[in-house]
Amino acid sequence: MHILHLVKTSQTAIWVYDLMVAIKEIYPETTFSILLPEGGRYFEKYSTVCTNTYDFDFKLDKQIFKRGKILREIVKQEKPDIIHSWYTQTTLYARLFLYDFKIPRLFEVIGPLHLEFTLYRWFDILSARKLDFWKPTSLCTYNLYLKHGANKEKLFFNYIAVNLQENIDEVSQHPIVNLRQKYKIPDNEKIIGTASFMYPPKRFRKNGVKNHEMLLQVFEQMLKKRNDIYLVIGGSTLNEDKSYENKLKKLASRISEDKIIFTGWVENLGRLITEFDIFVFLSQSENLGGVYESLLYKVPTVASNRGGIPELVINGKTGFTSDLTSIEDIVDKIEKVLDNKNIQEQFKIEGFNRIFEVFDKEKSINNSYEIYKKLLNITEKI
Repeated sequence: MHILHLVKTSQTAIWVYDLMVAIKEIYPETTFSILLPEGGRYFEKYSTVCTNTYDFDFKLDKQIFKRGKILREIVKQEKPDIIHSWYTQTTLYARLFLYDFKIPRLFEVIGPLHLEFTLYRWFDILSARKLDFWKPTSLCTYNLYLKHGANKEKLFFNYIAVNLQENIDEVSQHPIVNLRQKYKIPDNEKIIGTASFMYPPKRFRKNGVKNHEMLLQVFEQMLKKRNDIYLVIGGSTLNEDKSYENKLKKLASRISEDKIIFTGWVENLGRLITEFDIFVFLSQSENLGGVYESLLYKVPTVASNRGGIPELVINGKTGFTSDLTSIEDIVDKIEKVLDNKNIQEQFKIEGFNRIFEVFDKEKSINNSYEIYKKLLNITEKI
């Protein structure tokens, strides 16, 4: 079985590589090729597991039809059994330029964001042909497809395969960031932290996808009640455009000159998260990834109740979730965690256990392979 993967970035999306490696270990007869743009930190890794690695940019610009012809030629050369697409953009390319190839196309849906906008949702569901299928990676996303009329027979739910122990080992091998020493944070002060890429607002939304703006508002309210806290914002923008990041820094400077710290790009965000007293993640749209690391590294977590987050952060059991309409509720839940050691210990233990319940690597890999086989069987009957 030969699978051709379509990925829009080589800067993130390491889970695609992890899936390939894991499947090869169990099913060594399976082969892969991949199309993704050069320049990201993971591009070279794919050459170690793929038969062919193509430099391909999935931009939506005036060159799209030229690239579409190139894509068709690559597919003719590769002759894949399945085309596995990982983003809305890559899926658009597959459906627009490969509609006449008798090859099943699997859209691995790694987040619900595009389903929250009518135009993108309409394109995704209505453009699907006989050989187009979806693989949602959270129950939230799966249910959104059903709600909006997707054919249930074309939906294959499966959590993403994650090597949890490997992630734990990798974090332990990285040197500590030592936030307290680096930024002169006193030992008796609490570190409220978040860590993610900074994505600017999408379409008509006022705040960025990860909602750093609301986190700043929450911290501002907390400073009016207590002075034993610092806010550490880890991560940076994904590209070289720093305008959104600079906007956030301006907002932060109006709240506090010394209590809000931006770390910028960090080699390993997991290592950074381990030094927080509490992890706060108020994303407006999310699959599961935003809170995965904080639970895995036993950091008490407060998060929004959006997307797939409640599948991991079970309110009152593995952490607290809150609706984004109430800053007061978010403040209250953060304080409950900071001031109650019993709650902290419960969330550490239950959150860690939940991660291992959801991300069963062996089960996920076997499910992924079985989905491939089902797609081939369906294609043979058409």
